Amino acid sequence: MAEKFETERRLTTFLLIDNNENKVVAFYSTTVGSLDSTAKEDDGTSVETHKFLNLAYFAVDRSYHKKGIGTSLIKELFKTATLVSYYVGIEMIYLESVDDAVDFYKSVGFQLSKPLQSPEAYHKNGIDTSKMGFDMFITINDLLEKGYLPNDNSISATYINND
Repeated sequence: MAEKFETERRLTTFLLIDNNENKVVAFYSTTVGSLDSTAKEDDGTSVETHKFLNLAYFAVDRSYHKKGIGTSLIKELFKTATLVSYYVGIEMIYLESVDDAVDFYKSVGFQLSKPLQSPEAYHKNGIDTSKMGFDMFITINDLLEKGYLPNDNSISATYINND
């Protein structure tokens, strides 16, 4: 499935390779998506479309855990997302986390979409979460407030007054 998305340019995968060991250390794959939300207003119901960057896959080889590689990759993703937001108007990065990774994503700024449905809440009720997914997100505004900007000066804004 991922290969089909790659060839159709619907999914892009980034690899981090250890040249000394000649192996993939980490990777992540992204795609752009959108979701519609409805809101009741006095004059009827409105539909808003929200664009997001979907972090579809993210993994670091276990032998490279606890070395800052995951955090560094996420920070690069944050910079990329702020750049993408200028061109396609994404509002957030969205992902579905496995139980074991929720704390990592929280540590870099992601929030649970449904905070009351956290792994901890399920564990307190004796529910196994090893096969569950947890929706998480971080907004582009949060990233900008934290200072995540693209590495280069490729973004410039020009105001054109047509009056």
